[in-house]
Amino acid sequence: MKSVEELKKASFRSGLLSLLGFLIVIASLGYSAYQLQGLENILADKQKTVKELNDKIRSLSTTQDSILEFLGSVTGQDNISILDSSVDWQKVKQDIIQMPAGKRKDAILAAILLAWKDIPFIMGSDKLGSGFDSPRFLKYVLMKVGVNVRTIAGERLSDTMMRSFNKTDKPLPGDLVFFKGQEGSFGFILAATGDDKTAPVGIGTLQKIAPLQIISLRNINTPYFPLIGYFHVKYPDE
Repeated sequence: MKSVEELKKASFRSGLLSLLGFLIVIASLGYSAYQLQGLENILADKQKTVKELNDKIRSLSTTQDSILEFLGSVTGQDNISILDSSVDWQKVKQDIIQMPAGKRKDAILAAILLAWKDIPFIMGSDKLGSGFDSPRFLKYVLMKVGVNVRTIAGERLSDTMMRSFNKTDKPLPGDLVFFKGQEGSFGFILAATGDDKTAPVGIGTLQKIAPLQIISLRNINTPYFPLIGYFHVKYPDE
């Protein structure tokens, strides 16, 4: 039989191990609670960040909507003629707003804002300060969003552009459309592709008497200016 002294030592060791186990459990629970609190803080910070981003997105969307609304409203005045009267601007505006952010949308917005600068039509010119012809306006807009079209000596820029992009029967806003003109081809960047009830809407310049405009392409596609086709632009972020 074990002596009383041995039983006391065994009991002490058992109690010590139990206490150690208890302390380990308490420490584990404390560490878990600390970690959980840290995760809750991280989650709260992320939720705050998401809320701030959503607020900024809503603010940017409202600002964009307000700018497009302003552009549409003041073009109704007699001294502003960049918006074709047959364009359903409310529908075009909503189509643009609903586009995902990216270079394609940037190109359309840039073209709209440039149309407000009253830039003259100058054949062969590619400078913002002096004027544009039709394809050079498109080249300038595309260049600003990272799509570069090389100029080839001895070839019309419109022909170069049509060779540079794939022809498509299913154009997207931000693609190009070309028509046969008097001195070559001319084109527009699509602001809206249209549907069964509305015609596509383009932004571009036609000739001296029709500088930069937002125009219904139904008014362009005539026997005098027949449609050549739509051409798909691949933007850098696509």
